[in-house]
Amino acid sequence: MRILKRFIEEVKHVWSTFLHIMAMYCPYTPLKRMLYRARGTKIGKGVDISGFVFIEESYPHLVTIEDNVDIGPGVKIVTHDSSYHNINPEIPILTDEVIIKKNAYIGTGAIILPGVTIGESSIVAAGAVVTRDVPPRKIVAGIPAKVVGKVDEKLKRFEKDDEN
Repeated sequence: MRILKRFIEEVKHVWSTFLHIMAMYCPYTPLKRMLYRARGTKIGKGVDISGFVFIEESYPHLVTIEDNVDIGPGVKIVTHDSSYHNINPEIPILTDEVIIKKNAYIGTGAIILPGVTIGESSIVAAGAVVTRDVPPRKIVAGIPAKVVGKVDEKLKRFEKDDEN
């Protein structure tokens, strides 16, 4: 019985890995969302996921992406840290949720680490490494990501440009 349970777990893992690879390389967003959801990732309505997006291979159920989020190419979303476990196997693999709130934008190549919440209507700049929560309506950039602006201030600049 124990062998059968282990076999079933291995088959589930292989299937999840297959879905993960298919989703990363799928050019059609609705199918890509379906594949990620089949792995356990919670994805809202109107989410756009670009190519080569890596959404946690081992714990995809710890990722929540709310409505109208836009995720740029090559973004990595990770919910586990096995670094300490690799050095000392007595230390468990650390896991924590990643939540991306509605209307957020994640730029090309950004990395979102475990335990992070990206606030509603916030912007993560391309290449940023997000190690801490991003407040709503803020812009973060850098390694590690830090607040570099406010979404509302940037939107006002565009409104002024439209008036001229």
